[in-house]
Amino acid sequence: MLRLPTRLRLASLGIAAAALAAAASPAHALNILLTNDDGCAAPGITAVRKALQDAGHRVITVGPATNQSGSGAAYAVPDGRTRLVVDPLAGSADTFCVHRVKATFVAGGALNATNPEYLGSGSPVDATAMGLKIVGPESSFTPDLVVSGANFGENLSDSIPHSGTVMNVLFAARRGVPGIALSVGVDFAEARTGFGSTVAAFPRAGAFLARVIASLEATRAAGQPLLPVAHPLSINYPIAAGGTPAGVRLTTPGTVDSFTTAYKRNADNTVSIDVGAPETEAAALARIAETPAFLAKFITISALDVDFRPTPLARGLFNRSRRELATLAP
Repeated sequence: MLRLPTRLRLASLGIAAAALAAAASPAHALNILLTNDDGCAAPGITAVRKALQDAGHRVITVGPATNQSGSGAAYAVPDGRTRLVVDPLAGSADTFCVHRVKATFVAGGALNATNPEYLGSGSPVDATAMGLKIVGPESSFTPDLVVSGANFGENLSDSIPHSGTVMNVLFAARRGVPGIALSVGVDFAEARTGFGSTVAAFPRAGAFLARVIASLEATRAAGQPLLPVAHPLSINYPIAAGGTPAGVRLTTPGTVDSFTTAYKRNADNTVSIDVGAPETEAAALARIAETPAFLAKFITISALDVDFRPTPLARGLFNRSRRELATLAP
């Protein structure tokens, strides 16, 4: 689970709190690399792109070719057999879709399953990498910020490791670029009809994100990044009756998601995957964790941490056994 040391977490949330209380007009336009895990032409990323451009920012969009939800931090490994194709999206300037192909792929070949050299869509992190390492430099575009989303569905606490949306900003942070992930809640009862409530909320969520960015910009010191690079933000925007969330809460990742996944073996030997009721957040976290606030229809803003080193407690537990571990037979 991603957790910040208390002092760093409070400092990052203090920045966000001050920002949300500040004026909401940007001091100047930012270069924003926009990505997601739902696909380069998904309605969420399209709505956020419009909101950011309406706020005056310069936006380049690079996303996976198709929906890659739940793929976490998967990326194309340097195995000598796989290449990536960064293909402009027809009819949209500065929007690119990432595909995976075999090393024997011929330029101009079909980017679909009719071509035996085609492997499928790139992953979310493939797309972010292409934005940072290929499209950005080729376009003389140095991102001030990576934005990932808006995602179909919340990405809270226990679900963070599975989220391509959130992994995009963690990937960017490890490469020195601050980031914000934006996820919009879903009503699973709408799954068969396209999550209409979520689609309707995307423009509002995009506008909220633009206000957050403007506020952060208004409060940052000269020469400093928009956010502490090691602490990207994760925003979860609920769908609410009447369209207006209950408010904004500054939170931290907890231990439970907003739903559970229920598995059931069927008579035909397949396993059904269904939505189960949410678990109860640990009492020690209930007041500050993001999931209870999100379920109460608050927009949640959590600072994450890309420092993978163990906490002092974890180091102590490791040190207790290090002699025995070091002498194990290979």
